[in-house]
Amino acid sequence: MNARICVLLCTALLVAGAGTAHAQGFAVRGGANVNPDQMYGGAQYQTRLTDTVWLQPGADLGIGNDAKLFSVNGDVVYHRPLAQRSPWRLVAGGGPAINIYKLPSYTTTTAGVSLLAGLQHASGLFTEFRVGLRRDDPDFRLGLGYHFGVKPARSATPHSTPRRH
Repeated sequence: MNARICVLLCTALLVAGAGTAHAQGFAVRGGANVNPDQMYGGAQYQTRLTDTVWLQPGADLGIGNDAKLFSVNGDVVYHRPLAQRSPWRLVAGGGPAINIYKLPSYTTTTAGVSLLAGLQHASGLFTEFRVGLRRDDPDFRLGLGYHFGVKPARSATPHSTPRRH
């Protein structure tokens, strides 16, 4: 009897998780920071909170300008289709960050906040423009990335019934 309950519970968890699995995925991204002037690369994880709101924690490593910058961020973003049936979505949001600067003479850790905006294609390709709001954040960054396995939800359109001839 206990084995049957265990099998039923495991099956229920798998079925329940199958609907949200497509709404999660990893992404790689890279680009350039300004002040400090660096090239950066990193990764993020994206999971859907609602049809239009997503959680996107990520981490990046910037190198250049005689410094290294490791940042971890916890972004919440809003997705909106550019047009009804368009594969492109506008992405806007932001969130807190932790920035660890390693300079030749010392290392420092600071808290940060940034806003971001960009475009994401249903294929997974995305662009990102990020603005730092605190003095110790990079002034702005421009990046390009790719989401593996995440396809933004298309806008809901009413289904039409086929005409009979």
